[in-house]
Amino acid sequence: MQEPVHHHWRQEAPRKARGVAMRLKLAGAIALAGLLLAISAGAASATTNTVTVGSGTLTGRILITVPVTVVCDALPGNYVDTNIGVTVQQANGKQVSTASGGQFTVLPTPSALTCDGVTPNTVEIQATPDGGIPFHGGTAFVTATFTYDTGYLLGGGSWQVTNSESGSSPITKVSLRG
Repeated sequence: MQEPVHHHWRQEAPRKARGVAMRLKLAGAIALAGLLLAISAGAASATTNTVTVGSGTLTGRILITVPVTVVCDALPGNYVDTNIGVTVQQANGKQVSTASGGQFTVLPTPSALTCDGVTPNTVEIQATPDGGIPFHGGTAFVTATFTYDTGYLLGGGSWQVTNSESGSSPITKVSLRG
């Protein structure tokens, strides 16, 4: 009677496969750790800039006043200028009414924003229709943006902007009263 032939390669193959699988798991764990480290480092350096809008008031069907709240980070350098703007859209029959407006301040006028990462700065922004279609009370959609610039005095009333930050709100459904 003949002895069964043992094939050592069959016994080694599962062992090799386990070794390869273990190396792949280790490589995956290292890659995941690196990714998590990169994400947490990015989150640590992320800005706190936020922009929110509230419901607006409508005067005479053409003047819209919208409260915009901005929280912005401190920047190195001296304040140079700020700009806060809104765009308002509203369905009006088969047409869309659109309005825009903003507030721009530049030295020597004080900044409309205190940018320190925590202070909520609420500014009332006025907007008027971009075309001839007036607004009405009810639902409208608003987007708000801001920019804040710092820098240094060059002399002769000129400034060099060296740092800038900005932010925008999502499209926000609001109620126009008035």
